[in-house]
Amino acid sequence: MCDDELVRHAHEEARRFSRRTALQMTGGLAAGGVVGAVAFGASGEASAAPAEPPTTEPQGRRVIDLTHVLSGDFPQWPGNAPVVAVPTSAVGPGNRGFATRWMSFSEHSGTHVDAPAHKIGNGITIDRIAAQDLVAPLAVISIAARARTNRRATLTERDVEEYERRHGRIPRGALVALHSGWQPRTGGPDAPGFDPDAVLMLVRERDVVAIGTDTLSVDVRGAVGAHTAILGAGRYAVEAMANLSSVQPAGAAVVVGVPRFAGGTGAPARVLAVG
Repeated sequence: MCDDELVRHAHEEARRFSRRTALQMTGGLAAGGVVGAVAFGASGEASAAPAEPPTTEPQGRRVIDLTHVLSGDFPQWPGNAPVVAVPTSAVGPGNRGFATRWMSFSEHSGTHVDAPAHKIGNGITIDRIAAQDLVAPLAVISIAARARTNRRATLTERDVEEYERRHGRIPRGALVALHSGWQPRTGGPDAPGFDPDAVLMLVRERDVVAIGTDTLSVDVRGAVGAHTAILGAGRYAVEAMANLSSVQPAGAAVVVGVPRFAGGTGAPARVLAVG
């Protein structure tokens, strides 16, 4: 452990660095915006669910948080270890000392990314997902009307074709998110998912970098075809997304902030829609 003086110095340096980085990023957004960066760079509800989607509007763009709050009571896939948080130190009188916690959770907890290694023996791990693939055009396809009466409804090739008739062709390098209307709290593991043939279409004919869903799995329970199709192609999946009903079907970008765990099969992520 370093002494208080060293800790204070490190925190002050981190704050200065964060401010400098934020100013640089703001300048970049003003020059072209996140969606423009995606178009060029990618070519080649809930724990204690928030009452309203957290939304801000930097540089005239809406930012919608697609991330559930991760806590011990967030629904988990059966067999996953629970989320545990244990305080290890606290701020004392006069703001002396620092607050810290020890955290324990499965890689596939809360809103999270599945890396190819989650399903494919020689698949890449979470730390090897290319940075440019974590910023992408976002296409949101809703099957909520059909899913209201069918927990095992799937997003099909026909759904993709109908979406494109209304909103135009899905951009190359996009993340395609399934809006089922079933949040993890209400749907649990028994909820809609992707038809594997639709995922193969998205990979082979639209060259997507990822698929996502507002349920706990891109597959319906008992199936693995959607996982195999997307992860087997070296792409990734995002599960348990929040607030997809608040995002326009086309025209937004998505930023997937995921830790670089060495050898990770997945990781909780902060996922933001911009646009």
